[in-house]
Amino acid sequence: MKTEERARFARIGEKGEKALAGRTVAIAGLGGMGTAACVVFARENIDLRLVDRGRVEDADMHRLSLFCDEDVAKFKVKQAKLRLAALNPALQVKSFHEELSASTLFLLQGDVIVDTSNNPDINRIILDYATGKKLPLVLARCSGSAYKVLVLQKKPGAKLLAQVAMASIGKEGIFGPVATIAGSVVAGETLKVLLGEKGSYLVEGDVWAHKAKVTKV
Repeated sequence: MKTEERARFARIGEKGEKALAGRTVAIAGLGGMGTAACVVFARENIDLRLVDRGRVEDADMHRLSLFCDEDVAKFKVKQAKLRLAALNPALQVKSFHEELSASTLFLLQGDVIVDTSNNPDINRIILDYATGKKLPLVLARCSGSAYKVLVLQKKPGAKLLAQVAMASIGKEGIFGPVATIAGSVVAGETLKVLLGEKGSYLVEGDVWAHKAKVTKV
């Protein structure tokens, strides 16, 4: 049976698809945002390095698009690798069940670093690491129904992390769809970086209030 040819997005095209294949993205944090981004990367044949110390928790399942009920209580990175292999058997995924610290940042090797940890302390050390290595960084935070996605391809200003600060999920809770939408924004911006687009900017949105804006940084 003849396989229908994939309809290509004109801004990427066949040349762009070939350029993306085999590139590597390192992801810190496999919560709602990180797993949503992983699905996009897997379908675009982008190899992955996944770093997360946690387990899949039942209380988070409303925003974890990659995992199934049978994954609950199991290690996120191991189950993510399993689920992604089902989406794309040819995908190269390296998973690290590690706590991110100054001594483990070397695990974030790739063409782009994605920080979806939603943790200000981890954000700080990853920002310093990416800056020192001169690697592009896509950093995302979400809380309530709002999200912020920072794309950084230059030396950061002293107060940059203050621009992405948000109230904790413990205080605000989280509207399930915001994690998936933020993860999709992360994936889209990362694809653009991999395809050679330059610039540093902050994308902000509120899913409940239908708001979105982009600010250069």
